[in-house]
Amino acid sequence: MRVLGHAEADDAAAYENAGCVVNFAFAPGLERLPYEAALDIDRRIGAHAAQRGCHYVMISSRRVYARDAQWNAEESMPAPGMDAYGRNKARVEGELRARLGDRLTVLRPGNVLGYEPVAGRRRFGAYLQHQLATTGQIRLTVDPATRRDLVPMEFFCRVVREAVLRRVSGVFNVGSGRATSAGEAARWLLQGYGSGQLHIEATQPADEFQLDSARLREVFGLACAENAVEQALRDIGRRLASRG
Repeated sequence: MRVLGHAEADDAAAYENAGCVVNFAFAPGLERLPYEAALDIDRRIGAHAAQRGCHYVMISSRRVYARDAQWNAEESMPAPGMDAYGRNKARVEGELRARLGDRLTVLRPGNVLGYEPVAGRRRFGAYLQHQLATTGQIRLTVDPATRRDLVPMEFFCRVVREAVLRRVSGVFNVGSGRATSAGEAARWLLQGYGSGQLHIEATQPADEFQLDSARLREVFGLACAENAVEQALRDIGRRLASRG
């Protein structure tokens, strides 16, 4: 396995003898701006992969689905994008599909949940963790009843591994098989941490989503354990507490 940074993405020698390329990188500008080919790092990496006959695993997003199709979204649904980020991810998928054909696997995950108490990260999990690690409390700025498809990092990594090894072409949603409320997620994190308070500052549900991951189960035989999200949040809370 070779790990490349952004600056090495155009190093042709780095792709020699590779069988599969997985790209996690995405230009920050494409999160908010219209598509620009010059900012599309998938386009550049995909060209190297295509030239060498590599399989390509793209990490896309559930945001490629329309805003009104976020609940139980299936891979066969149209992917117009719910915002600039989603539209650009959908555009990138299309560009890669035209270049790579059946040597492309697209993964569309929900909110991947791992240990990341990082300031400035807009991910739901990172937002909660940074607050808890720095203030000992969580200010929940979304209705606690808001449901989201949270995907434990361990399960997501299992999916990526199988995608690399088996190289099945097509699009696959990567969800946990259930939706978790924001309030429930915050409480599990606090329980793992062992202390802290939860403050509710919003009362309106926003951006609820759950993915239909039946195709992932059928093709790869992978399904997230029923209590995996709870266990992941409790473990993260304990890890935060152990930092001192």
